Amino acid sequence: MISEQGILKYLAEPMDVRVYDELSSTNKTARELEPSLDGEALIIARRQSGGRGRMGRSFFSPEGGLYMSLLLRPKMSAAEAVKLTSAAAVAVSCAIDEIAGVRCGIKWVNDVYLDGRKVCGILTEAQITDGALSFAVLGIGVNLVPPKCGFPEEIKNRAGSVFDRIEADEDDRLAAGIVNEFMRMYRNGAAEHLAEYRERSFLIGREVDVMRIADGECRPAVAVAIDDECRLVVRYADGSAEALGSGDVSVRGL
Repeated sequence: MISEQGILKYLAEPMDVRVYDELSSTNKTARELEPSLDGEALIIARRQSGGRGRMGRSFFSPEGGLYMSLLLRPKMSAAEAVKLTSAAAVAVSCAIDEIAGVRCGIKWVNDVYLDGRKVCGILTEAQITDGALSFAVLGIGVNLVPPKCGFPEEIKNRAGSVFDRIEADEDDRLAAGIVNEFMRMYRNGAAEHLAEYRERSFLIGREVDVMRIADGECRPAVAVAIDDECRLVVRYADGSAEALGSGDVSVRGL
């Protein structure tokens, strides 16, 4: 079972780590605790009763998963926040690869896939003051093992898990490994992860449907590149191109 002492044993740098049996949302708790915390902090729940994903979706969070939020105080503009999410996707992928001996891929902007199934979702939230981030909360949810009750009907055909069962302290090592990988990139500059992010992306060249947050419009397109700002460049049927900084993309046939 994941524990504070277990995670601290594997962390590369000291950090305030708090582990709870259950929270409604680790992101919510991190935001509530922020005024009383100094520097970075890691909030973990063994299960969530109100986990959330992007675009207001619920995030299935039963016992047997890793639900964590990393409180950060980045010196960057609000427009650069997408780089935190993409760096986290790389960190999760690398940590899973190392501990589970597999190879993960990334679906722009925030989903990690293993063997064609989603095993991790990421949600970044921030407090913005005068166009800059006062603090950011990086929420990461990983399906460690198959849930005892099975995945809900609406996601069972695309959701997967990293392990069949947890051996020894693999959950502690994975949690610490994700933080270590992320903090290394975070300390070295936001652009360090871009080459790895592009290499792991499995969208490029594929037909996708682009859902816009502002108006809910859905348009078919082809994903053609990821630019230096971690935006997904798509080309529509009329030949026009767009670099997406927000929105949602679904892959046809996935």
